[in-house]
Amino acid sequence: MLMSALRAPCAALLVACILATAASAQQPVPLAQLQGAAEDGMAEAQFRLAEALRAGSGVPQSYAKAARWYQASADQGFAPALNGLAGLYAAGLGVERDPALAFELTAKAAETGSAEFVHNLASLHESGVGTAQDPARAAELYERAAAAGYQEAAVALGVLYQGGIGVEQDIQRALELYQGPAEAGHPRAQNNLGLIYSRGEGIATDYEQAVKWFSRAAEQGLPTALKNLGVMYENGFGVELDEDEAKRLYRLAAQISGGAVAADAGGTPVLPLIFDARLAPPDPRRLDQYLIAARAGDPVAQFLIGYLSASTAQSAAEYRVAAGWFARAAESGAPAAMANLGLLQFEGKGALQDFVEGYKWLSLAAISGLPGVSALRDRLAERMTPDQINAANALAEAEWAARRAAEE
Repeated sequence: MLMSALRAPCAALLVACILATAASAQQPVPLAQLQGAAEDGMAEAQFRLAEALRAGSGVPQSYAKAARWYQASADQGFAPALNGLAGLYAAGLGVERDPALAFELTAKAAETGSAEFVHNLASLHESGVGTAQDPARAAELYERAAAAGYQEAAVALGVLYQGGIGVEQDIQRALELYQGPAEAGHPRAQNNLGLIYSRGEGIATDYEQAVKWFSRAAEQGLPTALKNLGVMYENGFGVELDEDEAKRLYRLAAQISGGAVAADAGGTPVLPLIFDARLAPPDPRRLDQYLIAARAGDPVAQFLIGYLSASTAQSAAEYRVAAGWFARAAESGAPAAMANLGLLQFEGKGALQDFVEGYKWLSLAAISGLPGVSALRDRLAERMTPDQINAANALAEAEWAARRAAEE
């Protein structure tokens, strides 16, 4: 059965939307300089410091500290800070969850006319977060943001027209709204276009077009698109019938939806291990040399052994070996080892499954700016409660402070 059109404003995605649009592309500023400017009362510096604390970029992630700096900037009327603070109150990260206040802050940010913030306000109206659910009002706001060129708003409005939610159903209008974002690479728009073509909603059924758009969204890892593409292969709609390919797609969708584990081309589960590109790729033929150095306390060798072990592990015992070497290297401050140790703890591979401890290690690794770590941490965080995330951040901050004190 084909999945329904993807809607944006579920609670988790709504929060992600608000947090993601809190930041705009900025040139990096040294944290010490940013801190000084923030303490001097510069609203933009306060906002950017809050963003760094929220992301854990160069400093331990701390939603509580981020909230304080967002608040300082918001008190001066800085709209991006109002939006960022709204995200924290909507999620209960670093502050007590307060949907009504999240709505109030988002509404103030939207008063600036920013298409992003107007879209976020529309999402709150559609979902009924902090206000009465009002899809008609949401449609009006999405329309404004879409007219300003904001793709997320165009897709969200398309969903309303496709389903006749808050507006009169108009499949042709939905097609028009999806087309631009889909061609620009928006996976949710691509999936929803595929649904319209596969069902023949308001147009002639076109399975080849459906497969085209499902495939493009699936290539970006969208689980719903993977499932829908699986349906096409299972039934031979627009493609040659291939039940094995359908099963692979269903399995991959389930793995991506369920956590960090992905699959290779053959459908074998694999972990998205983090490697430090500053190191030469590990050579299995040099394992004996790595072992000698690792036992002598070399964190690079410890990491390389852990990486090799985790990459080929098939049993719990083999994962325990990998986790042990990652733990040794992590204690020495190796960011990639910290990240992979956290991943194994999240997945319960070679260690007891512990989301808080796993998130802690991933946050410590993210401070270094190692590529891929923050994205992995944030994806895994979808399995956690706000209280768990806040607890993990407190542990990471304490660990980071202890390490800095030991270095002085």
